[in-house]
Amino acid sequence: MDHSNSASIFPLDGGCACGHVRYRLKARPIVVHCCHCTSCQRETGTAFAINAVIESSLVTRLPSAPPSVPASSTQAVKSAGPPLSSQLEGSVELETINTPSESGRGQRIVRCPACRVAVWSHYWAAGSRARFIRVGTLDEAWKVRPDVHIYTQSRRGFFRLDESIPAFDAFYPNMGEIWSQESLDRWEELMKIDEME
Repeated sequence: MDHSNSASIFPLDGGCACGHVRYRLKARPIVVHCCHCTSCQRETGTAFAINAVIESSLVTRLPSAPPSVPASSTQAVKSAGPPLSSQLEGSVELETINTPSESGRGQRIVRCPACRVAVWSHYWAAGSRARFIRVGTLDEAWKVRPDVHIYTQSRRGFFRLDESIPAFDAFYPNMGEIWSQESLDRWEELMKIDEME
């Protein structure tokens, strides 16, 4: 079953709130999770997290840019302000925060060192080989829809699920039921790569 986003919308650019961290997704993600677990609720301060899982090699860092407000389906990206008073010079080193997770193995959340917005995470299964991009940091996040809802057992009661998207109380038991064959092949190739630092 493939509910994934059309390859024609990629590449897509994104970044943090202040503009210091900018990136580009060069291809369609392997899978897009909408996670309703209580850890994601805590980490994002909202009802769920939407993560686009993609090979780290398909995420390119872009030069910093002025602050902007992401687009919506009816409005283009717009300027935001004011710029942060402490401008970072040169290449921006990302801040990586190790956090606990329900699996007990933790995750590494990567943030802008200036505005502290989380732009992606690394989970234990793939390590640094894959990035779980926070879809809300994309300039046109509205174009990326989830392939699956996970951990709906802790879903907030006010949020109704789109019945055309598969949903699971916990994590889905079989990737082949959710992922396209192309995604399965990409993941298999990714797991053959030595983990990057």
